[in-house]
Amino acid sequence: MSNRDNINRRKINVAYSSIIGALIIVAVKIIASVQSGSLAVLSELFHSSIDLVASLATILSIKYSALPPDSNHNYGHEKIESFSALFQVMILIAMCIYIFYEAISRIINPPVISLNIFTFSAIIICIGIDFTRARALKRVAKETNSQALEADALHFSSDIYSSIVVLISMVFSYFGVSQLFDPVSAIIVSFIIIYTTFNLFKRAFHSLMDSVPEGLTEKIKNEILSVKEVENIKSLRVRSSGSKIFIDMNIQISRLLSFAHTHSIIDKVETGINSIIPGSDVVIHFEPIETDKETINEKIRLIVNEMGFKCHDIFSHKIGSEIFSELHIEVDDTNDMNKAHDIISEIEEEILNKIKVISKVKIHIDEPSEKIFNTSDITSESGEIITKINKIIDDESLCKQCPDIKVIETNNKIRILLTCEFEKNLSFDEVHDRVTTLENKIYSDIKRINLNLSNVIIHAEPK
Repeated sequence: MSNRDNINRRKINVAYSSIIGALIIVAVKIIASVQSGSLAVLSELFHSSIDLVASLATILSIKYSALPPDSNHNYGHEKIESFSALFQVMILIAMCIYIFYEAISRIINPPVISLNIFTFSAIIICIGIDFTRARALKRVAKETNSQALEADALHFSSDIYSSIVVLISMVFSYFGVSQLFDPVSAIIVSFIIIYTTFNLFKRAFHSLMDSVPEGLTEKIKNEILSVKEVENIKSLRVRSSGSKIFIDMNIQISRLLSFAHTHSIIDKVETGINSIIPGSDVVIHFEPIETDKETINEKIRLIVNEMGFKCHDIFSHKIGSEIFSELHIEVDDTNDMNKAHDIISEIEEEILNKIKVISKVKIHIDEPSEKIFNTSDITSESGEIITKINKIIDDESLCKQCPDIKVIETNNKIRILLTCEFEKNLSFDEVHDRVTTLENKIYSDIKRINLNLSNVIIHAEPK
């Protein structure tokens, strides 16, 4: 059995026990009211009769609210409990109006009241039953956050207070102090009922109007913003349906983050909210936004990606008051120079329009990196190239040795791949400078003997 089914079963069981108690009390008070002729006792009978009707309404509302969401009720059916609570409040108010009317009539024309030991016993017994039922209903209402059960518990709690007032008035009437105690006590009972139903009325009404519980929105905002990757909250809406809290929001996250990382952030936000509002239904929409933390190069990369291209080796430098940017962009059809030039010109213009601080953009066109080319290893047929490379390495003395030299051919273009070993005590910048110098030297020298050379790539290893 699921937790939800268990909660619904507990709610229904305690509601059924409430009906049984209400039936017993109504039967006892009918007899006591007929025997005594007391308006106070009669008001108690009306009160308990309404409790019986209310308990039946509670059962129906709990059973209906337990139905799962459907195509016509996407948020479920739990709001019926708020309607049930309002219905019970309206009945109690109507009963109070009648008691007021009857009390005024009896103050003007006092009737004869006949009290005996059974009448006193009936009220005392009812107080005991009401106390037991109210305590059980309050406990389950609190545990399940049920407004219908809370309304039922409120009925029986008000029964206890009103019964005590009636009991006191009966004592005064029995000893003949004044016949006015009976109608006055009935009016006091009515005031007690109205006072105790006011808060429940407000809660049920606010629930139907989708009012947010006080302080809850601020609590949720603090929890969302505690996740450091969340830049801002664009919108946040909270509503309740019975015991269920529904939360939907629009949060802003840096556009630099990957989709997978963004998804993990959303999971973190949802987990945090459920830790402070267990069982809440959370829907999160996110918007990628530009932040102050973005560098010029990151902005360039995003612009290129948005236009459907990949880029690498982005470098921006400042000369005087002007900023210049260089980058490599991969274009599908690099054999069509006119088409490639038009694409690059459009990207350059877009970068300059969107990043005003950049004065000039230089773009190098590259082949797509994701394509798998049919390639041939022609190292064994490239003796002259290998000899030339080894001589350059020996002459330049930039690295200790190159144990692996490979020459490959792709679409009639030659690429040279080298693994070179450098002293392990060199810094990264020093190795990078040496690798760049070697790559440029090998490229320029080999290009003289083979025009098909496309590029030279050196992999550096510490020795």
